[in-house]
Amino acid sequence: MKTYDELISRWDACRGGQLLVDHQHPIKNLFLNINEKGNRELLVPVKKSIKKFQSTEAIGITNYKAGDVFYFAIELLSENLIKEYACLCFELIQSSRECATQEEAVSVLFDTFRKWYSLMADVHLGILPLHEIRGLMGEVKYMIDELSSGRYEQELINAWTTHKDASRDFVFDETWNEIKTIQSSSDYVSISSVEQLDHDMDGFLTVYRLDQVRKESEKTYTLNSIIQELQSKLSMSAEAVLNRKLLAKGYSYNEHYKEYLFVFKGKDRYLVDSSFPRISKSDLAPAIKSAKYELFLSGIEEWRQTDGESRYT
Repeated sequence: MKTYDELISRWDACRGGQLLVDHQHPIKNLFLNINEKGNRELLVPVKKSIKKFQSTEAIGITNYKAGDVFYFAIELLSENLIKEYACLCFELIQSSRECATQEEAVSVLFDTFRKWYSLMADVHLGILPLHEIRGLMGEVKYMIDELSSGRYEQELINAWTTHKDASRDFVFDETWNEIKTIQSSSDYVSISSVEQLDHDMDGFLTVYRLDQVRKESEKTYTLNSIIQELQSKLSMSAEAVLNRKLLAKGYSYNEHYKEYLFVFKGKDRYLVDSSFPRISKSDLAPAIKSAKYELFLSGIEEWRQTDGESRYT
């Protein structure tokens, strides 16, 4: 299997019976299955029942015995998450493929599953609030732009920080980038913590202007469509990391995102160096726990980069 679509089509082909993943895989009796409820499953042979994982809103977990073999079944509960589920199962299969023994392969498979499980456990089948939709679209657009500029995909995806307490959106070895998404009429950006722009290493503040519109055109994006555009530009290994991080950001595919149409109206990039106007941690009295502030864009014009990437055509 070389693509997620191929994996999905193999599930479709096994209705009415189980289908072996492949004869070369070190885990014998590793099956794709459509269960009695009509849901897709990956069946992993194990030595005994594994009780530490419970079913979530997104995936069902079942232990059962067939003959002399115990199986750990990972079931897709919502077809809205088929892309994420296929990505999960593909990574489980591929991560364990090069192991020398079945015991080692099963161990590696569950190490990989743990990375996904907490994310799948937190999946909500609703949609993100509007301000989070806008913010995520800006971060995804930044990744598309960086790929077009020649940034290596694995470096870019790995640099994306998705933890809620992360100070900056992208942290590279040589620099960092904080992404802000505003309406085209706005003349300022909000800095939600001192740490966002306070760093000894020079970085960038990238501002996207994104307006919500009512009518669809060839220039409009939805959150679904811009994420699909990014996914189409990545290798499967990079897309697997991306999909895990999207789950961490609270995103899973939902048809309702089609109701929210947006147009990108511009992009500006500002160099944040030692002279850039910002509040630093050292400026704050010890009694001040945290601070937020706003930057007028007109006041940071001299730090705006004019390298040909400043405006969209």
